[in-house]
Amino acid sequence: MGHKIISLADARPGMRIASDVCGPTGGDVLLAAGAVLSGVTLSALARRGISRLEVVEPLSPEERAARIAAIDQRLDVLFRHAGDDPLLRKLRGAVREYRVGKL
Repeated sequence: MGHKIISLADARPGMRIASDVCGPTGGDVLLAAGAVLSGVTLSALARRGISRLEVVEPLSPEERAARIAAIDQRLDVLFRHAGDDPLLRKLRGAVREYRVGKL
């Protein structure tokens, strides 16, 4: 997923924060990376003087498919000697699920 910096005025509920949002002095973490914005959260950030946020920019279906294909290619290389071992197939599936889940 890509990241982009937007003004707080352009932020909408449902957007995901890409990096920690710190207070104006830079010390306190007001919102942790990965948090999903809500209307209440946006109002609270405005009251604290936050003007810009780094948010996660969703992938297009084509970008997502390309990244999944790249993940599969890499896993093919990493597990090339696994053969028919059921435990290694299960491990490969778990690693794939984890990596695809991060997209």
